[in-house]
Amino acid sequence: METRLHSSRKVRIFLLLLLPVALIMRKFRWITFATLLTASHPLTSQEPTVLHVNDAAIHEHVKKLGINLGGQTFYGSSQIERNLVSRNPGFEGEEWQTLLQCTQVTATSCTDYYPNGRWPAGFLDGGTYEFILGAAKGQTGAIIHSTAPDPVGKSGVTIQFAAGARTPAVSDYLVVRKQRSPTLPGGWATSGSGGGTVSTETTDLSPSTAGTQAVRLSASGSGEGANVGQYFDSAPVQSFVHMRGQYTISFKAKGISGNRKLSIRLLRISPFKPPPLFMKSVTLDGGWRDYSFTFTAEEAPDAFGTASLSFGASGAEVLLDDVSLVATEPNGTAFRTEVVDTLQRLHPGVLRYMDSGQNYGSSIYNMLAVEGARKRTGYSKWAIDTSDMPIGLHDFLVLCEKVGAEPWYSMQMGMSPDEVKALMEYLGGPVTTKYGAKRAALGHPVPWTKVFSTIHLEYGNEAWNVGNQGSAIYDPALYGRRAADVFSMIRSSPWFAAKSFDLILDSQAVNPWRTGKELSSSSGVDSVDIAPYLFSPFNDDSSIESVFGPMFAEPEMMDSTPKGLVRLQADAAANAKPPASLAVYETSIGTEAGSVPQASVDAAIPSVGAGIAAIDHMLLMLRDDGILVQNTFQLTGYRAGFRNSKTHDTKENSPVWGVVVDMGGATNRVRPSFLAQEMANQAIYPTMLATNITGFDPTWDQPPSTNSKVQLAGAHELQPFAFTDGKRDAVIIFNLSRATPRSLTIAGKHAPAGMVTVKTLTSGRITDGNEFAENVKTATREEKDVRAGQTVFVLPPFSMTVFMSGERGHVQ
Repeated sequence: METRLHSSRKVRIFLLLLLPVALIMRKFRWITFATLLTASHPLTSQEPTVLHVNDAAIHEHVKKLGINLGGQTFYGSSQIERNLVSRNPGFEGEEWQTLLQCTQVTATSCTDYYPNGRWPAGFLDGGTYEFILGAAKGQTGAIIHSTAPDPVGKSGVTIQFAAGARTPAVSDYLVVRKQRSPTLPGGWATSGSGGGTVSTETTDLSPSTAGTQAVRLSASGSGEGANVGQYFDSAPVQSFVHMRGQYTISFKAKGISGNRKLSIRLLRISPFKPPPLFMKSVTLDGGWRDYSFTFTAEEAPDAFGTASLSFGASGAEVLLDDVSLVATEPNGTAFRTEVVDTLQRLHPGVLRYMDSGQNYGSSIYNMLAVEGARKRTGYSKWAIDTSDMPIGLHDFLVLCEKVGAEPWYSMQMGMSPDEVKALMEYLGGPVTTKYGAKRAALGHPVPWTKVFSTIHLEYGNEAWNVGNQGSAIYDPALYGRRAADVFSMIRSSPWFAAKSFDLILDSQAVNPWRTGKELSSSSGVDSVDIAPYLFSPFNDDSSIESVFGPMFAEPEMMDSTPKGLVRLQADAAANAKPPASLAVYETSIGTEAGSVPQASVDAAIPSVGAGIAAIDHMLLMLRDDGILVQNTFQLTGYRAGFRNSKTHDTKENSPVWGVVVDMGGATNRVRPSFLAQEMANQAIYPTMLATNITGFDPTWDQPPSTNSKVQLAGAHELQPFAFTDGKRDAVIIFNLSRATPRSLTIAGKHAPAGMVTVKTLTSGRITDGNEFAENVKTATREEKDVRAGQTVFVLPPFSMTVFMSGERGHVQ
């Protein structure tokens, strides 16, 4: 793709002059126009570089690199659940759970500090409250009335309650909870014609439903019609879910009056007007019955346009509940087969559940409800309604077991003591306990603590983030104290075993002081986590070097220097009393802002260069900072907003956060960041070994850059990492030169030798990506009779190479 990175007329003339040289060197795959243009070293390296893999172990019990699962959406690559109409399949109500902080108090009221919320007067009426921090800690009761916020008076909502044993004080925190049911069937588009209506039904329910609501389509009069529909695959750029093979539409329904007919239609809304994928009219029984229809879909490779599943009544009144549209062949999980296959290919050591905030307002009881009974949830003071429900916790744990990853669950900030007790009983209790029986009823009698070596429980997500209004405790000391209370509840459970759990505080990557303050204010902590993103803002696209020089230097600057941000965070965790481990809950290329145009963002951010930088960062944090648990952000996500400080164009975007383009859609392609993590996880064994380089150890001086404010003297071009499991050895090495291949010999007892599998990730241009074609692939070859300290390998520029030996003593 032509971009401002190399597009001037002088550059084109210069490249034409170099064309004969380029043609001569074409057989060397690493030589491209871009690398010739920016080369500051000879095109071949004659100086010997020897990588010594030492016997000394620097880290034990190393985990493969983990990943955030991401939340479910009805568009883009985040359509991960097996039920394609999963927004609210049971037509359930809403559940709210929100944190408030008192700025004004009386014996019977608390006024929140946030004046810009949207909750109307009475929004919380009939709900409950629980004080979790401060003078009134532990007091609970019913909410008599809530007011609207007062922007003029600069105060938030006021909740009123009966006087209790404790009088609230300014700065006290409390949790407010409210069940909002019945409600209109959120997540579904509804319409009526000729007097037809759509309403919620809470009394006449199927005997076999686990939910508490259904939907009523009332259209029995002449000329009346009523319709509900749910949309999916709604991104305008392409299809992310191609329907190929057998699918089944299932639902519960009951005919009330009139002709009792229910029409079903599944189609793509496209300018090409393809025929419906499924269409049927069903005459319903007069009682509740389960209906199921299987059909075959073979969508064209270029199919796109919003998909719609709709149910309609005309001349009838009917009830409808528990809808699903799934691929007929099961895979043992609640997720699409393509998603399961992609995760199994990536083989993450940890899988993190945060659901992009959808679970923040949910109770643990709702998190354990089956799909048809799970409510939509809300927490934000900005919102008055919600259309989506969270992914089920049980469904998530089944997925972790399927792909062989340790689970990481971000707990809701407002969990009550009873909820914490229920969570621990569900995770570790036998089937004779209430929630052990619940787990068994969901299909898993064996306690999860016997399935996973470690279950990671994180208290909240980004409690410091102002965007998390309603799910945050901004003061680090107060957050630490509240986390200590929750961790104490967990540790006091009869189903707690220290070896089975990792209890995690959540901190802010740019603020080591906060990390120290949280730890000094808390107790019962195993780990504290951060999210050290790379490469934001993106302001300088004047050359390949101006982009990828700082991008490649930033990980070493952050992770490996005494004043580096991650190093400071590691010191804060290690120096706490008692010390805590440092973990990474999210990391990636984090480019969401800057002044470069869209074309430069598209060239740099999903590129092979960026993918290499992201995984180099994670491995450096492992090697130099001892961070054993790390998670990429994230599996899903096609595009995010890009805030351009120069043009202020609100339509610009950045191809983050997902490591895939799509899964089972138009392309089924993965991004270079996926390929780099896949390669790393293939080579990561439980013991990390020390390495050192003798001979030529190339470096560069990275000048000050406006890209992420990077500056580093003596940045290393070669970054090596070595692993062993006692039988097999592996080496991962990055050549971060933008132009020059490097010669390498690997020596030492644990140097991969004999028959060695060599995998390389690079491409013809450093800006190559897989967004619109599969330009970047992993190259694999088998090298026979590799001799430690003798065999010479050539590392292409901007490359990641993995060397893996076979099992010792095994005849190959």
